[in-house]
Amino acid sequence: MNFDWHSLGRNSSMVDTSYEIRIAVPKDASGIINCMQSVMDEKIYLVSDIYFYTERGEKDIIKSPDDLSLVASWNGMVVGIMRIQRGVYRKLRHTAILSIAIMKGHRGMGLGEKMILQGISWSRDQGIEKLSLEVFSTNTGAIKLYDKLGFHEEGRKEKQFKIGEVYADGVMMTLFL
Repeated sequence: MNFDWHSLGRNSSMVDTSYEIRIAVPKDASGIINCMQSVMDEKIYLVSDIYFYTERGEKDIIKSPDDLSLVASWNGMVVGIMRIQRGVYRKLRHTAILSIAIMKGHRGMGLGEKMILQGISWSRDQGIEKLSLEVFSTNTGAIKLYDKLGFHEEGRKEKQFKIGEVYADGVMMTLFL
């Protein structure tokens, strides 16, 4: 699958000379697991503290023809993962859930934006009409990015999460394609 990088304002799939964004392949499974666990270890951006997928499970997700898994790599190491998982049931096939995680030290470099833009393009090509996500209200940087990309707040679960001693709302955001 090729993406039209010119329409995204880039000449190639490189965010800069050391980052590459590409479709995940099965050999990325262990790197994705390490990336996810690294973000979970921070205990502030994701709900779970432990990544439960094995390499085999991760490879199965990557191979799914209904879903998209993109990785951001830096010097050959997976430092970001973005997934779009389509609704399984017939009545949900027009929808998909977006999730993204980028390791500390690699945020703020445009990786998330480029990955999401690719995901939006792929979703349109797949006939997906509604792309949704949930983010902690404390993750203001992510919320600003989602707003910039056209997502709007669809709902809020008040005090849904407790991060240390701080409550965070679950902010549900949607982009209609």
